[in-house]
Formats: sequence, C-alpha cells, structure tokens
Amino acid sequence: MNCPSCSVVIVFLTTLAATSAADVPPQDRAAIDRIIGVKGIYAPDDGTYKIVLPRDAATIVPNHQKLSPNFGLNSWAAFSSGIHESAILAGEFVLLDDEVNPVISAALDAGLEVTGLAASAVFDGPCRHTLNVSGRGSFQTLAAAFRKGLDEIQHVRRSSASQRAKSTQASVRLDSAIDGRPLDSTLSMRGSTIGGVYKGAIGKRAMIHGELVGREMGMTTWVSFSGTNEHALVQGEFVEITDDLQTVLKAMRMKGLNIESIRNHTVGEHPQYLFVHFFAQGSAIELAKAVRYVLDVESGAIVLPGEKRGL
Repeated sequence: MNCPSCSVVIVFLTTLAATSAADVPPQDRAAIDRIIGVKGIYAPDDGTYKIVLPRDAATIVPNHQKLSPNFGLNSWAAFSSGIHESAILAGEFVLLDDEVNPVISAALDAGLEVTGLAASAVFDGPCRHTLNVSGRGSFQTLAAAFRKGLDEIQHVRRSSASQRAKSTQASVRLDSAIDGRPLDSTLSMRGSTIGGVYKGAIGKRAMIHGELVGREMGMTTWVSFSGTNEHALVQGEFVEITDDLQTVLKAMRMKGLNIESIRNHTVGEHPQYLFVHFFAQGSAIELAKAVRYVLDVESGAIVLPGEKRGL
C-alpha cells in the first residue's frame, strides 16, 4: 500500500543520517594528529575521526605483568562534524588516582565539559578511573583542549611520589571530636553531631516517573566531617542538575575539593540530577567555607570569575 507520508519520513531520516555523518576534512584530521601527537583512524560511515591512546601505567598488574590494552585500558578522543558547531568531541581519559583531579581542572580550564567519573577495580594493580569529557568548537581547539588533559597526566607522572601522596591520600580518624556549632554557622545548615562526627544535608525535589521525591528518598546534598576541628576530613555529595554541573565542578576545584565520582543515582527523573562525590582535608572551618562557596555558586549568589550570571 502506498503511503506518501511514509515516503516523506524516509527521505527525512535519510537526510538526517547523511547530515549526522558529515565528513571530517583531511586537513582537520591532519591537524588533530599533529596536536595530539598520535595518528587516528577515520570511520567514514560514521563520519568520525578517532584517536586511541593506550595507558601503559594502567595495564600493570601484580608481579609487573601487563594486560592487553584491548581490555579497554585506553584514553580516547573522537571527533565529528557538528550541525550547530564546526566540530564536536567525545572522549575518555583513563587515569590513576593522583591524576584525576589535576586532569579535571585541566579539562575544565581548557573549555571541555566533564560529564562522568568512575573508579574501575576490575583488575588487580593500580586503581584506575575513567573520566568522560565532551566539547564543541573547532577541530583544532578541541584537539588542543584534549591535549592539555594528556599533558597534565605527564606533569603528574613527573611529580615526586611524596607530592602525589600528599595530594591524594585521605586519612580517617576513628576518634572524632568535631564541634558542629561553628560549622552550622558557616554552612548555614542545622547539622547533627554523633560520636564526634558532624553531618549536614540539604534536600532537593525531583519527579521520578511522575512521582515526587525529595531529601529522604536520596535527593540530598550532604557533607560529613570527621577528625577534629583543627585536622578534619570532609566528604559528601553535591546533587546537581545538568545545567549547573560544569559551574559546580569548577567551583569545587577552585576551592581544592577532590572529586571522586560523578554519576547517576536514579533513572527517569526530571530534572536530571547528577551526584558528585568529593573529599578534602584541612581545618574544619576552612573546609566548611569551601563547601559553602560551592553552594553559593550553585545558587547564583556568587558568580565564578569570567562567567556571566544567567538572566
């Protein structure tokens, strides 16, 4: 049976597929190779130019043996022509513990969006993390931005072992004695202190499959302080809508909060929320000030340098 409307749909979908698989010009592929320093592979059917960078340090297992990089222990960057921008990038860094936060800072400073962070403990050996990034712009600016992340990895690896350990290792005291009163004042929260450990929380609201959920259902930004007021460890989670994520990540890194994971807790919620787990060490009051700064940036009470407040 003839169906004129079906023909129109087929033509539209065919046109859309051709548009989405637009060519990455040879001169841009050559520029990407030059900037990143590795030759990529072009997939013409997908209109994508991809560079894969095996991480030798991430393949080591006990007794100095190595796994095959085909297990997925690679950093990679894929480039495609865009519709609204000249080019789009999707990529992933495979990182060791001490590389995570420096590379997050480098990626954000270079104009990339950080969209996910997770630890991988599938294999024995060093703890590995995957950091997902994306970007829009020109092929050359995106390649240069990704290159800055790779350069930061090399910079960290050149640092001394003592410097790396100092910046990434968190210590937990079993005998905590946090005084929560000054933290309540700084955080503008009413927390609770149990066993010398302080915890405060701020609830948010979302719809999941049409049902309203809030603080006690897990939509909670929370912080917990252990140790003493002079030498404290803070950990917690910021719950962020996607529109606020990049700004909040920048504020966290600006104040020295170490980002440990960026992930979903729920599926089908509106608005979409991402949960950013973090930790840091120092005096409790200074850590509380750092957390409060991020909350103020999130709410719009403080605007990050170089950014404009939304209308």
